[in-house]
Amino acid sequence: MRRVETATLDDLDEVLGLLNGVADWLLSRGIRQWSIGFTAEKMAPIIERGELYVVREGAAAVATVTVSENGDADFWTPEERAEPARYVGKLATAREYGGQGLGALLLRWAVDLGARQGARWMRLDAWRTNYQLHDFYRKAGWDHLRTVELEHRRSGALFQHPAVSDLVARSALPER
Repeated sequence: MRRVETATLDDLDEVLGLLNGVADWLLSRGIRQWSIGFTAEKMAPIIERGELYVVREGAAAVATVTVSENGDADFWTPEERAEPARYVGKLATAREYGGQGLGALLLRWAVDLGARQGARWMRLDAWRTNYQLHDFYRKAGWDHLRTVELEHRRSGALFQHPAVSDLVARSALPER
């Protein structure tokens, strides 16, 4: 059975393996989205803040996502950041679980989590030129708001979804 857990520092190596595994897969497809890689120094503070979640199937970590209260000031306006919202990032599914709907289910779970935390909106920014990823978010019910183009950032396709409770996602991915 799959379950979602708040990551701890004991999960750091598995999280890095998931994220860097997806980064390598993207690079093999010509997408440099996460080509800078993920390090313990970058991910440990996110775990320590309680913003990173791991999906487990048995003992194995099979997916991960972050849900934060803090919107990136490069992309979200001060007015948007003042609204009750949560920001989704670093969604990654182990490649052997790709194509099974786990990523979409995890997005639904994150929307439910945001609703339970009092958010009105769930938001994310995506790599500007990863159009397949944009289609994935649209099919999952997310609306494209705008694309922000900054010279120093490759991300900037902004998506939003109302934060609403999803009992199906909660029951499919129970928390522990």
